Amino acid sequence: MLAELAELGPYFTVGTGPVSEDWRSVDQLYTDPALLAGIIGRVQARMDAAEQRVAASTFFLGFAARLWSIGLSALIGHGLLPDLDAAQLLFRENAGQIPLHIEHPVARQGANLEPMLADMVLDGHLAPLSAALRRLGPISDKLLRGNAASALLGAARVFDGNATTGRGWQLARRLCADERLSDTIRFNKVGYRRTSCCLYYRVPRGGLCGDCSLAQAGYR
Repeated sequence: MLAELAELGPYFTVGTGPVSEDWRSVDQLYTDPALLAGIIGRVQARMDAAEQRVAASTFFLGFAARLWSIGLSALIGHGLLPDLDAAQLLFRENAGQIPLHIEHPVARQGANLEPMLADMVLDGHLAPLSAALRRLGPISDKLLRGNAASALLGAARVFDGNATTGRGWQLARRLCADERLSDTIRFNKVGYRRTSCCLYYRVPRGGLCGDCSLAQAGYR
């Protein structure tokens, strides 16, 4: 299953099998301030961003997209939920990117997998990552929750071939109703827009994302 998911793109990819010593468990991102600060600093340098919070937001958005992409596509495409426990999920930094790896992958099947996916990603990963990023410097919790929802919807659109009627999109819409993502997205008949901004426009040569709240507000 994981090999098939990898064909969808890098954000749907998680490696398996033995690894070298330079891989670390993902929970170290949440508990080792120096490790996380170094990664955010390198992301900031690569983006040429003046503010640390811009790099922190970008890192969070990309990391959330990887988690949602793997979980959502496995659940919709195969009826399985990979165990992405933070102590077992491994990463190593590659120019600010965070490839993921599981030495001994296992997956759950059966009922109630959708709420389990939400708990695994939101409580198991994004809540502790949000707390760790806020310990490094000020960044809006609403912004990070908006990033979590935007990453989820983006993963669904890629899985569904950019459609907004597929099974991935339907799952993402249901998960966006979770109280942990409440008030982060406004949906309408033709699409959606988030209620916060990821700050990418503050990067040199950056701009507004397609779901940005500032575009709705007439920002230029």
